[in-house]
Formats: sequence, structure tokens, C-alpha cells
Amino acid sequence: MPVYAHRYLPAGSGTSGHSVLSVHWLSDTVVYGIDLEDYVVREFQEPSEVVPFWRDWL
Repeated sequence: MPVYAHRYLPAGSGTSGHSVLSVHWLSDTVVYGIDLEDYVVREFQEPSEVVPFWRDWL
């Protein structure tokens, strides 16, 4: 089932616990989250670490 761009949840029985997969060209498949909640946090949360060098320029 499409989630966002080329991110998908696999079809199957049950409503939770499926990994979110990035599928690009059928030969490039990567797990992007252990479940939908984990994926959303990783993909859309602002980074908590800032490189000190760049902070000086902003």
C-alpha cells in the first residue's frame, strides 16, 4: 500500500507491525521504519543535533 513517494507498507493480514519499505526499481528495497509510527518519526521529525560550525553561520 503506498504511503509516501516510493515508500510502501506490504499487504497482508493484520493491521499493525508491518515495516515501511522504500522500493525503487524493484532491485533497490530498503526498510525505512519498523512500523508506520517509526517511519513517520524518522522521516518527518526535525533533526535534534546541529553541527556547531553551521550554527555559527545562521
